[in-house]
Amino acid sequence: MRFFGMYAPSETVRIAMYRKAGIHIGRVIEFGGNIWLGINYRNLINIEDDVILAGFTTILSHSFLFAARPEEYLFGSERARKDGYFPVIIKKGAKIGMHVVILPGVTIGENSVIGAGAVVASDIPPNCVAVGVPAKPVSFFGSTNAMSQNSIVRSAQEPSRHPVLYVKCKTCGVEFDSAMRCDEQILRTLDLRDNCHPCPNGHKNRYSKQDYYYRDRLKASE
Repeated sequence: MRFFGMYAPSETVRIAMYRKAGIHIGRVIEFGGNIWLGINYRNLINIEDDVILAGFTTILSHSFLFAARPEEYLFGSERARKDGYFPVIIKKGAKIGMHVVILPGVTIGENSVIGAGAVVASDIPPNCVAVGVPAKPVSFFGSTNAMSQNSIVRSAQEPSRHPVLYVKCKTCGVEFDSAMRCDEQILRTLDLRDNCHPCPNGHKNRYSKQDYYYRDRLKASE
Protein backbone atom coordinates (compact mmCIF):
# COMPACT_ATOMS: atom_id res chain seq x y z
CA MET A 1 0.00 0.00 0.00
CA ARG A 2 2.83 2.37 0.80
CA PHE A 3 4.42 1.73 -2.60
CA PHE A 4 1.27 2.84 -4.42
CA GLY A 5 0.66 5.57 -1.84
CA MET A 6 4.06 7.03 -2.70
CA TYR A 7 4.55 6.34 -6.40
CA ALA A 8 1.14 5.98 -8.10
CA PRO A 9 0.81 8.55 -10.93
CA SER A 10 -2.70 9.46 -9.79
CA GLU A 11 -3.15 11.58 -6.68
CA THR A 12 -6.54 9.91 -6.12
CA VAL A 13 -4.90 6.48 -6.02
CA ARG A 14 -2.16 7.67 -3.65
CA ILE A 15 -4.74 9.02 -1.20
CA ALA A 16 -6.92 5.92 -1.50
CA MET A 17 -4.02 3.60 -0.71
CA TYR A 18 -3.08 5.48 2.43
CA ARG A 19 -6.70 5.65 3.56
CA LYS A 20 -6.96 1.90 3.08
CA ALA A 21 -3.85 1.54 5.23
CA GLY A 22 -5.61 3.36 8.07
CA ILE A 23 -4.45 6.95 7.65
CA HIS A 24 -7.15 9.58 8.11
CA ILE A 25 -6.92 11.98 5.15
CA GLY A 26 -9.58 14.65 4.70
CA ARG A 27 -10.44 16.58 1.55
CA VAL A 28 -6.92 17.76 0.86
CA ILE A 29 -6.05 20.37 -1.77
CA GLU A 30 -2.85 18.67 -2.86
CA PHE A 31 -1.19 15.35 -2.02
CA GLY A 32 2.18 15.09 -3.75
CA GLY A 33 4.23 12.10 -4.81
CA ASN A 34 6.87 10.32 -2.75
CA ILE A 35 5.08 11.03 0.53
CA TRP A 36 6.14 8.51 3.18
CA LEU A 37 3.56 7.97 5.96
CA GLY A 38 3.91 5.56 8.87
CA ILE A 39 1.29 2.89 8.19
CA ASN A 40 2.50 0.16 10.57
CA TYR A 41 0.30 1.51 13.36
CA ARG A 42 -3.17 2.40 12.23
CA ASN A 43 -5.03 5.64 13.02
CA LEU A 44 -2.03 7.52 14.38
CA ILE A 45 -1.88 10.08 11.54
CA ASN A 46 -4.73 12.53 11.02
CA ILE A 47 -4.62 14.94 8.06
CA GLU A 48 -7.57 17.34 8.05
CA ASP A 49 -9.34 19.16 5.20
CA ASP A 50 -7.78 21.77 2.87
CA VAL A 51 -4.22 20.65 3.61
CA ILE A 52 -1.42 20.92 1.03
CA LEU A 53 1.26 18.23 1.24
CA ALA A 54 4.10 18.77 -1.20
CA GLY A 55 6.18 15.86 -2.46
CA PHE A 56 8.91 13.98 -0.59
CA THR A 57 7.34 14.60 2.82
CA THR A 58 7.91 12.11 5.67
CA ILE A 59 5.49 11.75 8.57
CA LEU A 60 6.49 9.46 11.45
CA SER A 61 4.12 8.37 14.19
CA HIS A 62 6.38 5.93 16.05
CA SER A 63 9.81 5.93 17.63
CA PHE A 64 10.44 2.19 17.34
CA LEU A 65 10.67 -0.06 14.32
CA PHE A 66 8.78 -3.08 15.62
CA ALA A 67 5.94 -3.94 17.99
CA ALA A 68 4.36 -7.26 18.89
CA ARG A 69 0.74 -6.07 18.61
CA PRO A 70 0.50 -3.19 16.11
CA GLU A 71 -3.29 -3.34 16.10
CA GLU A 72 -3.27 -2.11 19.70
CA TYR A 73 -1.71 1.22 18.78
CA LEU A 74 -4.89 3.10 18.06
CA PHE A 75 -5.12 6.84 17.75
CA GLY A 76 -4.17 8.46 21.07
CA SER A 77 -4.51 5.30 23.19
CA GLU A 78 -2.74 5.05 26.56
CA ARG A 79 -0.80 2.00 25.33
CA ALA A 80 0.47 3.98 22.36
CA ARG A 81 1.70 6.87 24.49
CA LYS A 82 3.36 4.55 27.02
CA ASP A 83 5.33 2.66 24.39
CA GLY A 84 6.44 5.68 22.39
CA TYR A 85 3.82 5.87 19.65
CA PHE A 86 2.29 9.30 19.31
CA PRO A 87 -0.37 10.73 16.98
CA VAL A 88 0.49 13.31 14.35
CA ILE A 89 -2.22 15.85 13.54
CA ILE A 90 -2.08 18.27 10.61
CA LYS A 91 -4.87 20.77 11.11
CA LYS A 92 -7.16 22.29 8.49
CA GLY A 93 -5.55 24.53 5.90
CA ALA A 94 -1.93 23.76 6.81
CA LYS A 95 0.64 23.82 4.01
CA ILE A 96 3.65 21.51 4.12
CA GLY A 97 6.61 22.22 1.81
CA MET A 98 8.80 19.71 0.02
CA HIS A 99 11.24 17.43 1.88
CA VAL A 100 9.67 18.18 5.27
CA VAL A 101 10.06 15.60 8.08
CA ILE A 102 7.34 15.54 10.77
CA LEU A 103 8.24 13.59 13.92
CA PRO A 104 5.91 11.67 16.30
CA GLY A 105 3.55 13.57 18.60
CA VAL A 106 3.45 16.78 16.57
CA THR A 107 0.38 18.92 15.91
CA ILE A 108 0.60 21.51 13.14
CA GLY A 109 -1.92 24.31 13.68
CA GLU A 110 -4.55 25.56 11.26
CA ASN A 111 -3.34 27.50 8.21
CA SER A 112 0.32 27.27 9.22
CA VAL A 113 3.04 27.02 6.57
CA ILE A 114 6.03 24.69 7.00
CA GLY A 115 8.98 25.70 4.83
CA ALA A 116 10.76 23.24 2.56
CA GLY A 117 13.34 21.02 4.23
CA ALA A 118 12.13 21.67 7.78
CA VAL A 119 12.20 19.04 10.54
CA VAL A 120 9.14 19.48 12.76
CA ALA A 121 9.94 18.12 16.23
CA SER A 122 7.40 20.06 18.33
CA ASP A 123 3.91 21.54 17.97
CA ILE A 124 3.50 24.45 15.55
CA PRO A 125 0.87 27.09 16.48
CA PRO A 126 -1.82 28.17 14.01
CA ASN A 127 -1.41 30.99 11.48
CA CYS A 128 2.36 31.04 11.31
CA VAL A 129 5.30 30.31 9.04
CA ALA A 130 7.79 27.82 10.51
CA VAL A 131 11.17 26.97 9.00
CA GLY A 132 14.45 25.35 9.97
CA VAL A 133 15.86 22.30 11.73
CA PRO A 134 14.16 22.00 14.14
CA ALA A 135 11.27 24.04 12.74
CA LYS A 136 10.50 27.28 14.61
CA PRO A 137 7.87 29.97 13.90
CA VAL A 138 9.41 32.99 12.18
CA SER A 139 6.26 34.92 11.35
CA PHE A 140 2.58 35.05 12.33
CA PHE A 141 -0.35 36.33 10.33
CA GLY A 142 -4.08 36.59 9.99
CA SER A 143 -5.69 37.04 13.42
CA THR A 144 -5.45 38.68 16.82
CA ASN A 145 -5.02 35.23 18.35
CA ALA A 146 -2.00 34.68 16.14
CA MET A 147 -0.62 38.03 17.22
CA SER A 148 -0.93 37.09 20.90
CA GLN A 149 1.02 33.92 20.13
CA ASN A 150 3.58 36.07 18.34
CA SER A 151 3.96 38.29 21.42
CA ILE A 152 4.61 35.28 23.64
CA VAL A 153 7.31 33.96 21.35
CA ARG A 154 8.94 37.35 20.83
CA SER A 155 9.01 38.13 24.56
CA ALA A 156 11.54 35.33 25.09
CA GLN A 157 13.59 36.18 22.02
CA GLU A 158 15.09 39.23 20.37
CA PRO A 159 12.58 41.61 18.76
CA SER A 160 11.38 40.52 15.34
CA ARG A 161 13.20 42.11 12.43
CA HIS A 162 10.53 41.06 9.93
CA PRO A 163 8.89 44.09 8.30
CA VAL A 164 5.24 44.94 8.74
CA LEU A 165 2.80 44.47 5.88
CA TYR A 166 0.19 47.20 5.50
CA VAL A 167 -3.14 47.40 3.67
CA LYS A 168 -5.61 50.17 2.86
CA CYS A 169 -9.19 49.75 3.97
CA LYS A 170 -11.41 49.16 0.97
CA THR A 171 -14.26 51.03 2.67
CA CYS A 172 -12.70 54.21 4.13
CA GLY A 173 -9.20 54.18 2.62
CA VAL A 174 -7.27 54.35 5.92
CA GLU A 175 -3.86 52.65 5.95
CA PHE A 176 -3.35 50.18 8.79
CA ASP A 177 -1.09 47.40 10.08
CA SER A 178 -2.38 44.06 8.77
CA ALA A 179 -0.81 42.19 11.75
CA MET A 180 1.36 40.22 9.34
CA ARG A 181 5.15 40.16 9.84
CA CYS A 182 7.33 38.64 7.15
CA ASP A 183 10.11 39.48 4.73
CA GLU A 184 9.80 39.20 0.96
CA GLN A 185 11.30 35.72 0.82
CA ILE A 186 8.73 34.32 3.25
CA LEU A 187 5.93 36.31 1.62
CA ARG A 188 6.55 34.59 -1.71
CA THR A 189 5.80 31.21 -0.09
CA LEU A 190 2.46 32.29 1.38
CA ASP A 191 -0.88 31.66 -0.27
CA LEU A 192 -2.85 34.75 0.76
CA ARG A 193 -6.40 34.59 -0.50
CA ASP A 194 -9.39 36.38 1.00
CA ASN A 195 -7.77 37.24 4.33
CA CYS A 196 -10.12 39.34 6.47
CA HIS A 197 -8.75 42.29 8.49
CA PRO A 198 -10.71 44.93 10.47
CA CYS A 199 -9.46 48.50 10.00
CA PRO A 200 -9.21 51.00 12.90
CA ASN A 201 -12.68 52.30 11.98
CA GLY A 202 -14.19 48.84 12.33
CA HIS A 203 -14.68 48.04 8.64
CA LYS A 204 -14.00 44.40 7.78
CA ASN A 205 -12.86 43.58 4.25
CA ARG A 206 -11.18 40.69 2.52
CA TYR A 207 -7.72 41.20 1.03
CA SER A 208 -5.71 39.23 -1.50
CA LYS A 209 -1.96 39.09 -1.97
CA GLN A 210 -1.70 42.13 -4.24
CA ASP A 211 -3.34 44.33 -1.56
CA TYR A 212 -0.39 44.03 0.86
CA TYR A 213 2.60 46.36 0.76
CA TYR A 214 5.48 47.61 2.89
CA ARG A 215 5.90 51.23 3.97
CA ASP A 216 7.93 51.95 0.85
CA ARG A 217 4.83 50.92 -1.17
CA LEU A 218 6.57 47.82 -2.53
CA LYS A 219 3.61 45.74 -3.59
CA ALA A 220 3.51 42.13 -2.46
CA SER A 221 2.79 41.01 -5.98
CA GLU A 222 6.17 42.35 -7.09
